Amino acid sequence: MSLKSLVKMTKILGPLLAMTTAASAHAAEIRVDGTSLKDEFGRTLLLRGVNLGADSKLPANLTDDPRAVTFVGRPFPLDQADEHFRRLQSWGLTFERLVVPWEAVEHAGPGEYDRAYLDYLHELVRRAGAYGIRVFIDVHQDGFSRALGGDGAPYWAVRAVGLVPDKTKEAGAPGSRPASYWPPSSSVHAISTMETLFWAGDEFAPSLKVDGVPVQQYLQDHYIQAVRQVALRLRDLDNVVGFDTYNEPRPGYIGVKDLRAPEPLTGMLATMVAPGAAAPTNWDFIQAASGYTPAEGSVVAPNPLWAPGAQDLWRRYGVWDVVDGRPVLLKPDYFATVAGQAPDVRRYIKRFETRYLEGVREAAPQALIFQEIGMPGVIQPDRAMRLDAAGVVYAPHWYEAVSLVTKRYTPGLVIDVATGRPIKGDEAVGAYFTAQYAAQKAEGDAMGVPTVIGETGLPFDMNGKAAYRSGDFSAQEHLAGLLFDALDRALVSYTLWNYSATNTNALGDGWNSEDLSIFSLSQQTDRADINSGGRALHQIVRPYPLATAGRPVSMKFDVRSRTFTYRYVADPKVKADTEIFVPKLQYPHGFQVAVQGGVPKPEPALSRLRVRAKTGEVEVVVTPR
Repeated sequence: MSLKSLVKMTKILGPLLAMTTAASAHAAEIRVDGTSLKDEFGRTLLLRGVNLGADSKLPANLTDDPRAVTFVGRPFPLDQADEHFRRLQSWGLTFERLVVPWEAVEHAGPGEYDRAYLDYLHELVRRAGAYGIRVFIDVHQDGFSRALGGDGAPYWAVRAVGLVPDKTKEAGAPGSRPASYWPPSSSVHAISTMETLFWAGDEFAPSLKVDGVPVQQYLQDHYIQAVRQVALRLRDLDNVVGFDTYNEPRPGYIGVKDLRAPEPLTGMLATMVAPGAAAPTNWDFIQAASGYTPAEGSVVAPNPLWAPGAQDLWRRYGVWDVVDGRPVLLKPDYFATVAGQAPDVRRYIKRFETRYLEGVREAAPQALIFQEIGMPGVIQPDRAMRLDAAGVVYAPHWYEAVSLVTKRYTPGLVIDVATGRPIKGDEAVGAYFTAQYAAQKAEGDAMGVPTVIGETGLPFDMNGKAAYRSGDFSAQEHLAGLLFDALDRALVSYTLWNYSATNTNALGDGWNSEDLSIFSLSQQTDRADINSGGRALHQIVRPYPLATAGRPVSMKFDVRSRTFTYRYVADPKVKADTEIFVPKLQYPHGFQVAVQGGVPKPEPALSRLRVRAKTGEVEVVVTPR
């Protein structure tokens, strides 16, 4: 793809994407203190971990009957758990966002919970605790449901409103390879419909009920009750930190001013797949989902998704109708106003997240709530979104969007997606990345809560999967270096996307043609080597302060010299030592330490360095022995 094409694409994309000791089974407390996370000693925590894992979006078995699936064994079977947890522990990635789709808990039917899966989950998390690993639960979704090409909600939730699975896009359908749900199909309409009903069914479909319950309440209640089942089953485990609210909320049709206008994200992707084609509109998707052919030249093909005998519910609300055998759009601005005002999807999300917090806290009173505001670049956070409760953490996502979408990367060149401006040179690119992470941390600060970046990472199948043929991952390592240096500079906690135990070069992460896993079976050449299978590890696995007895000021890791420099201001009120993770991968022959303002206490057998300091600024420098 040419630089000119990248710049053009990003102008469209921009608005849219904008520890304890090693063997301890006890999980240290994590509590919210203003905009910081603290432990029971009052030390400031920087958390690092991964999402476990992208393959958890799909069942461990695939059947023709979605009621009979099982997620037992996702993210990995119990007999493999020690291997993976030991690896993550050795890499210092001990804070995991555990992917648990709604479908995994309640696939058999409304109110029918998979006890075998909940028991599996309990044992998995219990074993994680033996490695000092803490988790928070991510009730993941993309595109609302696997039935529509994404993941998340059970099939019955889609059928409840008259929709049927989109067999052309159904994620992980029997006999299919995991694939993207792009280019667009009428499932886009089904996804937007379900999102609209979930957030604001009371406003836009006020008479629609399921089993006598208003559709918005029906969907939200089942979602919250499924999460409560997880919380109840895990509440005796002290390494369960909390629960994510809802992965990357999207507004559906809420606020769409004109259904005849191109749907921005889908339209951008469609024109990438079919250059020169007209960008599809929401009206194209609506027609296609009822079996009609949209306007000539549209890339959206007819693909009926309303059950036999069922009618598009928006037709029932007068948004469109059939006149002389052809669909006619009657209310292109139906979703643009509510009671004469432009609807703000953030209000609907906050209303749901407040109900969610209350429901989860009834089952797990001490749980932190990791709040997501919206899909990056689509829904902007502000202080009004803050939940009126203690123990809330802001959990945004950020990716370098061009390499993520195009799977192309030229070292030293990225595009600023907000402006379409090319950024050249490692120094400028690094500054750009730092600004993005710092901006997200500032958003959390503005809401008065801590920030944990819930997702960030990079594609490993970039540049036509060249690294899989050559073994040369230098492009990936270059991008990873810039990203992780920026995360260090931003002094922000994060969970990487992702660690998939089943990843291979051929199948990637097993969902949506993605391949961002920092571990792959295809790169694992020696099962006895804990690092074998890791990708870009010399950039990703680096020293960092686990717990700081004071206020962090700066940290920097020079990957070439393996020199780590950390500065903080000691707090005399905190009596515990500062703890720094020092990975054996970077220091296989041990490390040496120079400290100004404190006293070092190396613990190389535990990959730890403790520093005792009473007051003032402290500088810690770690170098290889």
